[in-house]
Amino acid sequence: MSLSNTVTLTQQDNIGFIEVYNAPVNALSQSVRAGILAGIEWANSRADIDAIVIGCKGSTFIAGADIKEFGQPPIAPSLPTVLSAIRNSKKPVTAALHGTVLGGGFELALSCHYRIAMIGTNVGLPEVKLGLIPGAGGTQLLPRYIGLENALSMITSGNMASTDTMPDLVDMQIDEGTSGLKNAEKPEHAPIVNRAAISFAAGTASDPFLPPQHRRVPPSIKDVSFDEWRSKLAKKAKGQFAPQRAIDAIEAATLRPFDEAIKLERRFFLACRDSEQSASMRYAFFAEKQSAAAYKPSTISSNISSISVIGAGTMGIGIAIAFIDAGFNVTLVDTTEEQCSLGLKKIREHYEKMHEKGRISIAEKQQALSLMSSTYDYGKLADIDLVVEAAFEKMSVKKMIFSSLDAVCKPSTIFATNTSYLDINDIASSTTRPELVIGMHFFSPANIMKLVEVVKAKSTSEDAVNAVMNIAKQLRKVPVCVGVGFGFVGNRMYAAYGREANMLLLEGASPEQIDSAMEAWGMAMGPLTVNDMSGIDIAYKARREYPPIYNDPAYFRAADVMVEHGRLGRKTGAGFYRYENGKRLADPTTLTLVAAEAQKLGIEARQISDEDIQKRLVLALVNEGANLLEKGIARNVEDIDAIWLNGYGFPRFRGGPMYYAKSVGTKLIIENISYFHLSENKPWWEPSAYLNKM
Repeated sequence: MSLSNTVTLTQQDNIGFIEVYNAPVNALSQSVRAGILAGIEWANSRADIDAIVIGCKGSTFIAGADIKEFGQPPIAPSLPTVLSAIRNSKKPVTAALHGTVLGGGFELALSCHYRIAMIGTNVGLPEVKLGLIPGAGGTQLLPRYIGLENALSMITSGNMASTDTMPDLVDMQIDEGTSGLKNAEKPEHAPIVNRAAISFAAGTASDPFLPPQHRRVPPSIKDVSFDEWRSKLAKKAKGQFAPQRAIDAIEAATLRPFDEAIKLERRFFLACRDSEQSASMRYAFFAEKQSAAAYKPSTISSNISSISVIGAGTMGIGIAIAFIDAGFNVTLVDTTEEQCSLGLKKIREHYEKMHEKGRISIAEKQQALSLMSSTYDYGKLADIDLVVEAAFEKMSVKKMIFSSLDAVCKPSTIFATNTSYLDINDIASSTTRPELVIGMHFFSPANIMKLVEVVKAKSTSEDAVNAVMNIAKQLRKVPVCVGVGFGFVGNRMYAAYGREANMLLLEGASPEQIDSAMEAWGMAMGPLTVNDMSGIDIAYKARREYPPIYNDPAYFRAADVMVEHGRLGRKTGAGFYRYENGKRLADPTTLTLVAAEAQKLGIEARQISDEDIQKRLVLALVNEGANLLEKGIARNVEDIDAIWLNGYGFPRFRGGPMYYAKSVGTKLIIENISYFHLSENKPWWEPSAYLNKM
């Protein structure tokens, strides 16, 4: 029987089997909600139906809301209505779980009276990542099954967990020779778990049962300190509204009757949904999807299996690990056998630590190590499909490497450079295949950070762009295609951001004040702490390798004087801060050195407010972003925001620098930038013409 265009119902003896198929992830669209509700009502009306099973076709159980409905007016039936019908069904309802069971899909599973799961099924309530909380019972039901601490951790982080670790959640697990999470997502597992659930339901049809809210005793408030959780999340999720409301809703599960608490949860959900924070975070979600969606599947990328990474330094090792983790064969290349061996040793140590921490099995560790090799002989790279160069950031070095590779690699090999600043058009000129030369700019640590700037040079072919974009997606990265220019998009904007931090140092602000002001605004780390961590000398050298953007004696003078005094950051024990035993400390020497430079430049120290610091740095980002849009180096505002959200710790609840500017209002942004242009009398503050187009 067809219940809707995505839901069917079949009767198997005394069991009513409701089956969802809404490819690709069985999202909870209006059609799915209506179909499930109709099935529950029909089954409860039939004397020959004793129990109900809800299952799905395809590779997963219901994996969340339908993103097509985001931001649209709600259409009945609502999810709370459907789940209330399931919880209060007169006949027991069993959920047949496999794949990834997320958001409303997990709330549906929690609302059922029983759950059968394939070994390796993942579940989660990721709403907080969109500035929301679960709004259909998740905060009330999950603590009853896995306890307060575990529920608080899952709901406030939005992270997934395996049902294998939740014996009190799952009534039966199915193991048909599966081995790990990936196998749980195979389409052929759907009929296996569905059959098992129907058999299980037949055995429970005559058993007495309770609604899930009464099946378990509500958790006791004595089990956890909610105030400690509030304090912890205030630091970890700075400025975010949803994690705090999630704590409030979970606490209500310990203090109020279920019906009262679930209504309170819904009020919190609606308040989050209607907030500017949630609007920003939902925008961020779509911006990331849009950045990669514009590029077509590539026949070239489907044929890429072997990777060579040139450079066995920190970045090269991180890139190699990223490819190994995705299942690629990787050859690490450096100038000497000793350097190659050292690089392989560090990769080996990485996987050893991953195994020791329980993050990978012994089999997964051995598989990873089997994919790596090394050489210092370019002649052995003849059959490599993709080369990623991560050598010293100097044009002459990179051109020499690419010329050497050009002589030995097969004609179809794609050459990617990890340069942060250098002109890829110039690098490509050292080869006979400029159409296959591209930027693949990873962010450190490369195996962890999600962003990859894919840089299209003047001659780079669309096939090469599509191939590298798709390869980056296989690495589970967020790839964003940009054009050539100093620093491309991310670092070019970061130069504007750092420029203002440096100017504020000369004007009398301390490193601590600048960093704390930006962290209070929501940035993951302050700009000067980041600079110390990455190495102040990196951008210093890049500014000398590439023609200067601005001929101004104050331009990055504070950073330059640090380098000139050997203060390169953490690696030398001193930069903008001093470091002892890994601890960051304020350093009066920094203030002395900067004050001396300010005096030479005729810049007088003054009192600077935190608000002025925040406004200066954020508006510098916005104006530079608009300039990059005007020049075509960035394609659109969504690409810029995806870059800053995934590469630079920009607060997700603000949506990204360009979204933030639009939310504040373009008119006000232009007025403020114009004010700085007038008061600072610097050419870089001239308002971008593109701001009026935003």
